[in-house]
Amino acid sequence: MSSTIPIKLEGNNLGERHRHFNSLVLAAHQQGKCLATVLDSPDVSRLDTLFKIELASKHRNVDYILKTLQHEDMLFVSRALKCCTWLLESEYQDVINPEHLEGEVYPHMITPAVNKMKQWLYIHLRDAQRCRQFYQHYSRRYDIKIKFLKHCAPDFIEDELFNIIDRVTPKQLKVICEYCPRAIKLYYDNLSKYAQAYTAFLQNEKKYFECTKYILHSEPASYFEILEKYYNYESLGALSPTITECIMKRHKQRVLDKPELYAAWLLDKTTLAKHLRTDENKDIVLRLARAEYLNNYFSYKFVEPFIKRLKVDERATFKKKVFVDKDIGEKVVNCPYPKFSRPELTDTDTVFDDKEHDPEDYNFFELIKFSRYLKKRKYSRYDCFKMETHRMRTPLDQLFDRYRFFNFERTMFELRKKLAAESSVQNREFMMLVLVSKCGDNMEHVEKLIRFLVDRHHNEPSNLRAAVVRSLVVRARAWRLPADAWSLLLDFGRDLGLEGASPLICKEGMHAAVLRVLLSGENCASMLREAFLDNFSSLIEYKLSAAEKRTVGERLPSLLLQAAMAASDSALNRFKLLLDVLSALNKKLTEFPDAVLALTEAARCHPSAAEGLLRRMYEERVARRELFRENFALFQTNEAYMNVLRHDASLLKSTKEFEDRLKKRSCNYDGFLKKLALYFGEDDGLAATYIAAVERVMEDEPHVGLARHLAMLRADLRPIISEYMKEPKGSIKRRLASALQANFHLSGVVDLDATSWRALGAKLVVHRLLSCKAVDIDKYIARSLEWRRTLRVALLLAERRGRAAEVYKIVVGERPGTALRSALLYLKRNESDDLKADVWRAVLPALGSLDLAGEPRRFLRRALQDSNFVPADIQAEYWVAVFGALQKVSQKKAMPVLCRLENMLSEVNSDVVKKVIEDFLEEFNVETLSDDDYYHMKCNCMKVRIVSKYLLLGDSEEQGARLDKVWVSFRDRFVALLRQNIEGAARYLDEFVNSLKYNGAFFNPGLSCLPVFERIVADLRTILPMEGYFKTFVMLHATMLYYKSIQYCIKQYPAKFDNVQSKGTEGATVVGKHFGNYVGKELKELVSRYFDSITILYQKNLMTFLRDHLPFNESRNKFVSAFIGGLLETGELEALLVAEYLLDKEEGGYNPTPERMELVNILKSSQNEEVKFFLHSFLLSGSTETICYTCA
Repeated sequence: MSSTIPIKLEGNNLGERHRHFNSLVLAAHQQGKCLATVLDSPDVSRLDTLFKIELASKHRNVDYILKTLQHEDMLFVSRALKCCTWLLESEYQDVINPEHLEGEVYPHMITPAVNKMKQWLYIHLRDAQRCRQFYQHYSRRYDIKIKFLKHCAPDFIEDELFNIIDRVTPKQLKVICEYCPRAIKLYYDNLSKYAQAYTAFLQNEKKYFECTKYILHSEPASYFEILEKYYNYESLGALSPTITECIMKRHKQRVLDKPELYAAWLLDKTTLAKHLRTDENKDIVLRLARAEYLNNYFSYKFVEPFIKRLKVDERATFKKKVFVDKDIGEKVVNCPYPKFSRPELTDTDTVFDDKEHDPEDYNFFELIKFSRYLKKRKYSRYDCFKMETHRMRTPLDQLFDRYRFFNFERTMFELRKKLAAESSVQNREFMMLVLVSKCGDNMEHVEKLIRFLVDRHHNEPSNLRAAVVRSLVVRARAWRLPADAWSLLLDFGRDLGLEGASPLICKEGMHAAVLRVLLSGENCASMLREAFLDNFSSLIEYKLSAAEKRTVGERLPSLLLQAAMAASDSALNRFKLLLDVLSALNKKLTEFPDAVLALTEAARCHPSAAEGLLRRMYEERVARRELFRENFALFQTNEAYMNVLRHDASLLKSTKEFEDRLKKRSCNYDGFLKKLALYFGEDDGLAATYIAAVERVMEDEPHVGLARHLAMLRADLRPIISEYMKEPKGSIKRRLASALQANFHLSGVVDLDATSWRALGAKLVVHRLLSCKAVDIDKYIARSLEWRRTLRVALLLAERRGRAAEVYKIVVGERPGTALRSALLYLKRNESDDLKADVWRAVLPALGSLDLAGEPRRFLRRALQDSNFVPADIQAEYWVAVFGALQKVSQKKAMPVLCRLENMLSEVNSDVVKKVIEDFLEEFNVETLSDDDYYHMKCNCMKVRIVSKYLLLGDSEEQGARLDKVWVSFRDRFVALLRQNIEGAARYLDEFVNSLKYNGAFFNPGLSCLPVFERIVADLRTILPMEGYFKTFVMLHATMLYYKSIQYCIKQYPAKFDNVQSKGTEGATVVGKHFGNYVGKELKELVSRYFDSITILYQKNLMTFLRDHLPFNESRNKFVSAFIGGLLETGELEALLVAEYLLDKEEGGYNPTPERMELVNILKSSQNEEVKFFLHSFLLSGSTETICYTCA
């Protein structure tokens, strides 16, 4: 048995050598001699190892197969997995189970081998119980476990769907539905309960819905329920013709039960009409015509596919009945079926959500040099404009519309008179075209029209007659005419070239003549055939019936084949036409054996002239086996070399063309060279020939691309590298030596432990380290940290071992920029927030020491501002650090980050905020703000908002200090701005006051904001006159009352604020009601202190507060309704009038919800005469210009 090794293959091509190798394996197995002897014999070539793997697989030697899986050559791993699917049988469960694989097998395999084996498991493991075992083992690895789910039991899949619904993609859902059809119904029914899943669904709604087509046959009831209930036909359009046809063939009755829904929106109208009877098409048109709920959608074009399915004699009468006489029956106002509705998502937004500002609004766009980023384009400077145009209605369109609902007889009766009186050639042509359209494919009408044209218009100009003949062919299928009528058509179309004579003016008429010949089976006249070949058409553009298409598909290729064989000088062009026809008719050349032989012979006889034909045949995979020699001479690609290797390797002995291609660097021969090295690697074999060829090119015209080719052939690269490394640094051979080092792994397995890494080169070392075994990771991390060029690899290896934070701390000291960039990538791809936080804190020192200024750091600055990957628990810490780093570069570049800090100000370190405010107050003066542009004003407004929130966030001990330092300083500077009438001062005041409504502070139990409000109001009253700043004081007092309402309700009704749901509904209601009570009482005080009509000013400013300070959502509606109810509850006249005003103005007028109806009824019950006047004059009359003048 040992004499079998080393393996020596015989054969002239790849197939023969494959068969010889398989025969050696089979013979060795059948002889039944000692397997251990074979496995212990040394390997001379890689074929010996493959032989052992195959033989061990046949003997089911588990130990050797597991040992092979640990090999570092992926060829052996792949072969072992390919031939050992028996490992998945139940008797080997002790080996193939997740615990054993993860603990004993995977750690000793290189990373590509592990991935290969996992993919092998995904494909071949079908046992439901074992798949469930793998799924549960990888419960925290979504990307792995999802691939096992499809083969689990359907009940388990349905239960697990709710656990993965937030992450399942359309592709994954499609696979799940193929194995568990009920899953898609569960997905749609429960989608609204999962916000993340619903967001993903809206972004890819069409792709998610395409998953439902896999249940159309297995679960039709579920499919139609989803289709009718959830399919968004308004944005997705009708279903495809293929799906429509499937539905009509199998579930036609379902469509007929709801014809308006399916015909108007869901199904492809043309395909639907094709599967309906005449009476059913009529019924659908009448139903759609009666449907008033379609509004302006209903038109002739809307139902044209259904009308076209009627017989020609019935169309005109039916169109007149529907569109002229309007005899359609009683109109239907409301849709009889439920309309499409999206799955409703539970609203988690509340009226207490603070407004978040967009950081993008604070990007400062400065002019930089874009020249190196610009590329020349072929587009004109007007390509960026998209103009919507509307086609003007031509006289022909108007004429068609005039007779659209007339039948042929009536149209003929009217137009024959007008034709006789019309002097314009073009108008006569238009009339004749309308008559042709009225014929349809009714041959009696066509014949009657042709007789009329021959009798009355025999001498019309040739261009008019050509247009009419052309229309008769395209619209009326003139090739079906009886013999007498055809003769009349030829008479009318004389001198137009219908029978092949020149000049050819109407090629459509000539095509009709060819169609008559093909369909009748007659021989085509030579003159007609030559004209047809010179003006060729595949004829599929004409309206052929299915039988006619079959006949043309059989006879037209034969006609072309005969023409090609008869004319040797133009044979190649004829063969190209033949290929065009077969492609157009979706036919294969193999259906015409004579054509294959003729094509092959023509290509061999005229190889130089047949280059285009050969390319076409090669691309269409025609006669590749017969013409592989000719193709090889033409195509010097990897595929061509592989094709020759499979059929006749003797053609590859000459390497001249191969060397020329290498010199041009124009092709990738990886696949060919791999096969050559493996199966033709004997001494003085074909592989040795190509090694010599590559070496010759390396001597003549060396370039770095040759390194990969030589390594693929598994040549001995060491002497070449040693020789070329002696060349001067920067020379081509020195660079080639480096390239050979980088590709050394392709020529064999490299032992990193036995060789100096610097001698191997960084590229090779990195390649090997990235795929190293898990058991070697700690060893390689230590060595990687010793060489500066492998520090980044150390970070990746540490990630595999869970030592990321530890290694990042080390790398930060050596290469801070590398550590920071790698950390950002780590944060993006890692799912664990805890690990993200540790890594970020490890690289934080790098951010402080790096200089981010300058163009080289532009991409790093941009990466730092990507917020999608930052975990919630380190958001504040992260953005504070980024803000500090960008501040060193430019204040303007730091503004977007400062905006993010403002949005989370309550979580930001107070010292950072204090420093920002101090810097701002130093610049907040008359000198620096007088020339502010819009961008600076916008940034200053943001900083003013930060000042406002900072004052509210101080605890009881800090509050006084913040007011004395920050507030007093800001107040004094603001007063100076007002005195100098600086533009923007009023806006700064508005920003400050508006930002005092800060829910983040109001709901913080550790803060008391009332003293802040009292101090600010008291100070502002001393510097701002009430009459000039009444709006400001209304906003301040409204904010104070709003805060007091929140504090009262939190103490009295704590349960209503326990969760987001109750907070947005019950909490909003109680706070709104108490807020209304407070405002009602304040109104009374204002009227008693000032004058009655102050209510007018107050109500407008109050409306501004409600509109601009409360986010628009369902929670706000409840809050405002409760607020108005609280006003009404006070019973004061002023409160009632303001309530009426708010009801009228809210959302542009009165919104008849039950809550609002109840409020209006309360107003109606008021006996106050003034309230009644305003109620009936404005709210109940629908007016929007409410002005309240109260009378004492």
